[in-house]
Amino acid sequence: MEDQKQYFKGTVPPPVIFFIFLILGYGANRIMPVDFIFSAWAVRLLVGMPILMISGIIALTATMVMMKSKTAINYNNPTTKFLLTGPFGFTRNPLYLSLLLAMFAIAVIANSLWYIIFLVIMFFVFNFGIVAREERYLAKNFGDEYIQYKRKVRRWI
Repeated sequence: MEDQKQYFKGTVPPPVIFFIFLILGYGANRIMPVDFIFSAWAVRLLVGMPILMISGIIALTATMVMMKSKTAINYNNPTTKFLLTGPFGFTRNPLYLSLLLAMFAIAVIANSLWYIIFLVIMFFVFNFGIVAREERYLAKNFGDEYIQYKRKVRRWI
């Protein structure tokens, strides 16, 4: 197997990226608030909280599947196998998806367009900066087996 570290050298860990954009969204919203869509606090909670809970469920179940399979959760450690069960059956990137959903839920609850702007930027960073690298690494190390998985399961949803 090829060394995974060469694929991710200089890459900021995805949770750190999430928190950076979360802080930027918070700061921008404090300096110049721009409403997103909903105005009533109760409506924002009724819409945002289920999305946040789904995000947490996806992250928790993906982590449990990874732990049970004894594969690396931290992308700095070598990937020994790719997974097909749990949320990996409907998305190849459940942990990144959960972070994107969490940011969207926060945008709804906070009623802030800034979080949406940073969500879009975060999506592009994940999609083209991290996931593309991961997929090259997995294709190189797992070959046709991974290519078949890519044909069956979408990158996001």
